[in-house]
Amino acid sequence: MKRVTRVFVLSVLLIFVLFGFAAAGEKYPDQALTMIVNYSAGGGTDLAARALAEAASKPLGQPVGITNITGGSGTVGIAELKNNKNDGYTIGVATLAPLTIVPWQLEVPYTPDDFEYICAFGQYGYGLVVRADSPYNSVEDLLKAAKASGKMNYGATGYPQPFAMEALGKAAGVSFFYVTYADTTALITDILGGFIECALCDQASFISYVKSGQMKLLASATDKRWDVAPDAPTLQELGYDVALLSYMGLCAPAGLDEAVLKTLRDAFATASKDGAYREIVEKSNLVYTWLPGEDYKRLVYEKYEEYKKLFSEIAK
Repeated sequence: MKRVTRVFVLSVLLIFVLFGFAAAGEKYPDQALTMIVNYSAGGGTDLAARALAEAASKPLGQPVGITNITGGSGTVGIAELKNNKNDGYTIGVATLAPLTIVPWQLEVPYTPDDFEYICAFGQYGYGLVVRADSPYNSVEDLLKAAKASGKMNYGATGYPQPFAMEALGKAAGVSFFYVTYADTTALITDILGGFIECALCDQASFISYVKSGQMKLLASATDKRWDVAPDAPTLQELGYDVALLSYMGLCAPAGLDEAVLKTLRDAFATASKDGAYREIVEKSNLVYTWLPGEDYKRLVYEKYEEYKKLFSEIAK
């Protein structure tokens, strides 16, 4: 009888132990998360991502640390994200252009199928800038110089920015040569150092230099003027049919448990409403927006097929 009782007690204890391990495994998150940012520290994407990560740490109950992995027009960080475990502890910024445009230009080790989509949390605005002491005070000045020289270099960190310069050059009958930069820090350094004459840049990364008077904004490449330089027209206002928009998105490696994905989506949706986050976004002159995960996923797949068709036609 004692032996039966002992076996029964041990069985009950074993059940409780196993149940305890299972319950512990079901608790997510129970440790810090890492967010990979695919552009350099201090740029617009980085500022927005850090603010959002800080806000999301509250509903998640765990800190969200930032790791910047740059290069390849934003593709290196996204490739690194794909190669991580799909356990919900590594997530990453997966911006629209490296997901949908660059794969048709370069060989990349991923497709949109390799990710789960958490949200899109911001839009990029773009503009054409030069150094403050540049002789070019307008787009027309720049175009005249490009015509006179036969070709002019411009810098950008990747697509879709070159689409704007290609469209501008085609409409004006001038040649622009695209100089690729791995990150905004290097591009800013070369503009300020006078090593490149102009740049088609994202608003968040460059607006502080326009504010401080170190750079001049010749024109906005979006559908709105920049608030910090209200006298600078849009390219559309100048008669060029150019307006770029792209998104900052947040993804996880494919195969993520659905409950974990829901936890992440809910946490970052809550974070998007955080007052401190919204204040940082506003002060950083970022274009605030919010798309739920399924909406961002749909946009990525639509653009992926759209650019596939575009680059197939270009290659003919």
